[in-house]
This record gives sequence, structure tokens and C-alpha cells, in this order.
Amino acid sequence: MDASFRAGGLASGMDTNAIVEKLVELESRPLGLLRQRQAAFRTQISALGDVISGLSTLSAAAADLGAHGVLSTQARSSPKSFSAAPGTDAVAGSYRVAVKALARPAKWRSDAFADGVGVAGGTLRLTVQGTAFPPIAVADGTSLADVAYAIRQSGAPVSAVVLDDGTSSWLSVTARDTGHPPGGAPADALSIAFTPDAGATGQAPGLAEIEAARNAQVEVDGLTFTRTGNVIADALPGVTLTLTSEGGPAEDLVLGTDPDGTQARLQKLVDAYNGVMRLVQRHLAVAKDADRATTLAGDSTLRSLQARLQRVLVTEVPGLATVRTLADLGVKTARDGSLSIDATTLASAISRDPAAVNALFSNSGTGLAAVVKSLVTDHTRAGGGTLVLRQEGLGRTVKDLDGQAAALQLRIDAFQQNLIRQFTAMENTVSGLKSIGSFLAGQTTQQQKGS
Repeated sequence: MDASFRAGGLASGMDTNAIVEKLVELESRPLGLLRQRQAAFRTQISALGDVISGLSTLSAAAADLGAHGVLSTQARSSPKSFSAAPGTDAVAGSYRVAVKALARPAKWRSDAFADGVGVAGGTLRLTVQGTAFPPIAVADGTSLADVAYAIRQSGAPVSAVVLDDGTSSWLSVTARDTGHPPGGAPADALSIAFTPDAGATGQAPGLAEIEAARNAQVEVDGLTFTRTGNVIADALPGVTLTLTSEGGPAEDLVLGTDPDGTQARLQKLVDAYNGVMRLVQRHLAVAKDADRATTLAGDSTLRSLQARLQRVLVTEVPGLATVRTLADLGVKTARDGSLSIDATTLASAISRDPAAVNALFSNSGTGLAAVVKSLVTDHTRAGGGTLVLRQEGLGRTVKDLDGQAAALQLRIDAFQQNLIRQFTAMENTVSGLKSIGSFLAGQTTQQQKGS
């Protein structure tokens, strides 16, 4: 309402402000209904976004099983010189592993310093794994502790500490990383040079290598692998070896299938499927008293998606004999449409044909990973997926309604201003009439007194 129109009805005695507000409220009803429609469409857009997000999770779960397999492996032996952690790409089998050498870092140490003796002034230069770091200026008489601090602050990947036996102190510098660059010499791991200043009176640090860097060596089935660290992830596919002791005899590493781990991997797909299906069912089956305008009840795109999701469960992968569908892995459907895994059936499938368990998802172009990818792409592809197109259509409708709302608001504002003008004019007229009436009444009173 116009800010100048506040004291309506002073002349007429009518609450013209309230009358204008009520009339504008009635005129605004179409705008309110339009805003409700917009809010309902936005709710539908959000619901479609939730479904699209759920489908992306399902696609990622299926892609992981297609790329890395369903089967999980576990170490069934207990070697002493190393430990093994099978990953998603590990393959069951037996291997002979011997740890020939453990990787070690390069170590340097200074000469002994008596208590209270400072370091000679000069410049320290560190080169680590072939990279030279900015020189460190050492003031004459600096303590060993301050030199160690300066080294730590230099950015070089080394540790620097002062060792003290109660009589003498030493500066100890150790490379953080074990080993040395492949194809290089152990001396390439760490080198330290000190150039004294002319006239320096402190003691020269006398830094020298006390332990050379060494690379790890592990032998797997007669083949030797040399690496800079003791954690080796590329000797056996999908297996991370952590070397702990060296020089012992070769030991057996036995990797076998892990039913519990396999079920856990398959459960990720089941959980993703159940998440999408719950969303679809929730938006399609709404309560009787729900505002259907804010739901996707009866939406054809969701019904199509629901049907395709259900078909995934019965899809047979060609070329497989023993494990052809999810049901053969023990995946079963409950009455509410959710999935669960029968551990006994899954264990039987693993025992019967472990290769087929993986092939169910990874079979070239026809595995379930490809089936799920095709389903998700058809519904979520940018610019062409059915759910995306539905979202975009609703978005355009919301935008069109914004234009209609703006036009309605202009009409309501004009209607309001017109009412204000009319009631203001009426008040002015009533006020004028009252003034005339008061004047005439006064004249009549004066005439009566004079007669």
C-alpha cells in the first residue's frame, strides 16, 4: 500500500485502509495460486535431482565391480618378513616371496661438540634426491640446536636433531625418504656441504655420511623387484607388500577368495540400488492426503525408470554358464522391492565358478556394469537423459510462471494505487461536504438567534 495512505476514514469514519487491504488481498489470490504452483514444480525438480544423484551412486558402484571385480581376496598365510594387504584387483594364487634387503634412509652426522662450543660461520648446502635446496647461512658461534632448527626450516625433506650423551653433542641429519633414485648412486639420496667463512672462530661441523641410503629388494617367484621404499604396491597386482625384515628364507604368500569381503563389495551395489528404488517408490506412491501437485505421482519418466531397474535383476549376461544373473549370486528381492544378499548362495557361486562371478559384471560390453551404465546414461545424460529433460522442462515452466507473476504483480500494484486514489478522493469529498454542512448549520443557528 502507498506509504502516504495511513489515516484512512478520518472524514468518512470508514476504515478505508482495511477495505483497500482486503480488496488487494482478493485481487492477489491468482498470484498466490501461481506461487504455489511454482513451489510445487521446484519440489518436483528437487525430487528428480535426488533420483539423478542416486543413479550416479548406483552407476559408480556397478562401474567399480566391472573394473575391479566382485571377488575379494585375503591372505591365508602368515609370513614373518613381510605382510600383504590384498586390494580390489588382487587375484587368488600362491607366491614365493623373499625379502633380500630393506630400504634405508641416508644418515649424516657432525663431529662431536663439547658443551658450549659454537659452530663456525659459513654456508650449508643440502641436496636431497637430486634436488638442491636454498643455502643456509650459519652465523659464527651458532649453537648446534639452532643449526638443526635452520635445517628443518629450509624445506629440505630431512630431519635434523642434536644428540647428546652428556659429554658431547652431535648434529644428526637423516633423509625422510628411504632409498635413492633408481639408476643412481646411494650418495644421490643426501649430500651436505659446508663452506666456512673467512676468519670464522667456531668449530667446523665436520658433517659426514655415516649410513648410505639403500633401496629395498624383494624377490617374487624368482623375479627381483627393487624399490625405494619398504611398502611395495606394484610387484603383485592388487597386493601391497610391507617389508619388515630382511635376509630370511623365501616364504609362501597364499591369497584366497574371501566370501565376506566379496559380499561386502556386492553389498555396495545392493545399497545403491535400494537407495534409488526407495526414492522412486516414495515419489510414485504418495499418501491420499498428500499434495499431489508437489509429488511425481504418475510421472511416466519415473515409472519407466522403475521398470528398467527391476529388469536389471533378471538380466542374463550372455556367454556365462553357471552365474548368469544377480539371483545366481544370491541377490533376492523382498516384497517392498528392496534387495538383499543370501550369503550361502553367494558362497556357493564363488566356490563353483569364481571367474564367472567377476565376469557377470565385467563381461565385455554385455556385463551388468554396462547394463547399469546404459540405464543411468539414458536417464541422466546432460541434454538428453529423460530425467534431465523432465527437470529442464519443469525449470522452463517455473521461469514462465515468473513472467506471469511479474505481470500479475504489476496489475495488483496498479489496482492498489487506483483504490487509494479513489478512497482518497472520497475522503476529500466527504470532508468538503462536512465543511459545507458545518457552515450551513452555523448560518442557521445565527439566523435563529437574530429573529
